[in-house]
Amino acid sequence: MTGSAGLSRRGFLLGATGVLAAGCGGRQAGGGTGIDTFSAVLKGSGTDERLDPGTSHLFIDEARLKALYDGLFEVDDTMRPVPRLARAAEPNADGTRWRLSLRDARWHDGAKFTSADVLYTLSRVLGPPGPQPFIAAATLDLVDLSQSREVDDQTVEIALKQPSFEFLTALSAYGTRIVRNGTKDFKHPIGTGPFRFESFRPGREMAATAYDDYWDGAPKIRRLRVLSAENDARPAAVRSGQADFADDLTPAAAKTLRAADGIDVRSAAHSGIYYFAMKTDRPPFDNPDVRRAMMRMVDREELVKVALQGEGEVANDVFGKGFEYYADLPPHTYDPDEAKALLREAGAQNLAFELFTAPAAAGFVEAANLFAEQAKRSGVTVKVRVGSGDTYYSEALKTGELTMGQSGPLPIPNHFASRLLGNAPQNRTNWHDPEFDALYRQALSTAKQPDRAALYRRMHEILHDRGGFVFWGNSTWNSAASAKYRGIPAGVPNSLNWVRFDKVTR
Repeated sequence: MTGSAGLSRRGFLLGATGVLAAGCGGRQAGGGTGIDTFSAVLKGSGTDERLDPGTSHLFIDEARLKALYDGLFEVDDTMRPVPRLARAAEPNADGTRWRLSLRDARWHDGAKFTSADVLYTLSRVLGPPGPQPFIAAATLDLVDLSQSREVDDQTVEIALKQPSFEFLTALSAYGTRIVRNGTKDFKHPIGTGPFRFESFRPGREMAATAYDDYWDGAPKIRRLRVLSAENDARPAAVRSGQADFADDLTPAAAKTLRAADGIDVRSAAHSGIYYFAMKTDRPPFDNPDVRRAMMRMVDREELVKVALQGEGEVANDVFGKGFEYYADLPPHTYDPDEAKALLREAGAQNLAFELFTAPAAAGFVEAANLFAEQAKRSGVTVKVRVGSGDTYYSEALKTGELTMGQSGPLPIPNHFASRLLGNAPQNRTNWHDPEFDALYRQALSTAKQPDRAALYRRMHEILHDRGGFVFWGNSTWNSAASAKYRGIPAGVPNSLNWVRFDKVTR
C-alpha cells in the first residue's frame, strides 16, 4: 500500500480546519466501560482517498477499511494468511476447487453475511473495471465464477481455472474485502467490520461508531476518527494530545517522541520499502541494459544515510526481506563505471530522463535530488520534477519515465500478482514478461512448498537482472500512541494487526 500528505501542519495543530475538535483524546464513557473517542492520524492523500474496498490502495484507506469491513482471510505479521470471515478453507486434491465455511457475522444493518456476498464480491472484482481499477483483479484472475457456487448460506465453493495452492494468500490480498451482495455505492458503506460508518471527508476525516454486534467482539472505543495529516503534523498531534495514535513517523520524529513522557513508540523492521520504478514499456527503460545500468548507478548506502536519516537498511532490488519466498541474491553495488559500460552497450551515452516525485512520503524529494547527483557520475542527466503529494500515486501509475514509491510488506505471491503480472492493475513499471507470467502460474499450481520457493526464486532472479524496480532501502516503520491505552496495534504495515483499533482498551 502507498500513501501521501494531506492537511497542513498549522491547520491540524490549531484546529482551524475543524478536524481535531473537542472530545478527542479518549475520555472514558459512562461507567468507565469504554473510550468515548479515539483519534488516529495517518498520512493522507486528499481527493485520492476513498472507501471502496475494491479500489482503495493508500495506507490511510487501509486504516478506514479495517474499521468498516472484513476479508475472508488476512495476513499476519509473517505475511501468512489467517482466517477472518472464513472459518476454514480446504482444497480438493488437485487444488482446482476450494470450499470455505463462513462465520456467523452480520452486516451493520443487521442482515446476515452469506455465501452470496462472497460470490458478489468476486464477480465485482473480476468484472468490467470502473473509473478506478480493481486492485485484486490480477490476483484473483484464476477464479472461475461460472463454476463457483453457494453450497448453502454459510458454505461457498470457489472453482479455479487452474490449480492454485496459494489461493488463501490470494484471498488475503488488498482489494478482496467482502462487500454486501449488490452494493454499488460506497458513499455510505455498510460492512461487517468492528465500526459502523458515520461520515467521511476525503483528505480530512472518517468517523465511525462501535458496532456492538461485531462477530469478533464489540470495540471498547465508542467513536473512531481516522484523520489525514502531513508528516510533521502527525507526531506533533500525538505529543500535544490532539490525537491518540500517529502512524508512519520519520526517524527524527520517532526519536523525539521516545524521549517524551506518556508516549509509546513502536518500530517494525524492513517495513517501509522504498523504490524507483522504471517504465519498461517506453524509452529509455524499454532497453534492459539501461535498466541494468540504472541498478548500478544508485548509491543505496548514501540514499539510506541521507533520505532515510540512516534509519534503515540497503535493499537489493528484491522485494520482501524477512518474509517467505524472499530470494537472497548477490547485491547490486554502486558502480558508475559499470553503469557507463552498460549504457555504451545499449547505445545510450549522454542519457537524459525525467524523475517524477512528490512529497508523498518522508525522504522522497531528498532521495530524488540525491540520485540526480549520483547519476551525473555515470554521465547521466536526471531532471527532477516535483508533483503534488495529494495526487502523486495516481499520476505516477500512468505518467513519466521514472517514478518513486514506498510500500509496506506484502506476501511475495501477492506482490507479483498485483504489481508485476502483465494484467496487474498496480503495474507501476509496466512490466510485461511472458516467462515471468508463466513461472507465476506454474508456482501457483505446484503443491510442494520447496518447489514453489524455487520457482519464486527464479522470478526474483529475472527481476534482479532486468526488472523495472530498484528497491534501494528498507526502513523501520514507526508509530506512536498515548501510553494510557492497551492493545494499540503493533503489527507491520499491511498485516492484520496494523492500524486496527477494535481491541484498544484503557
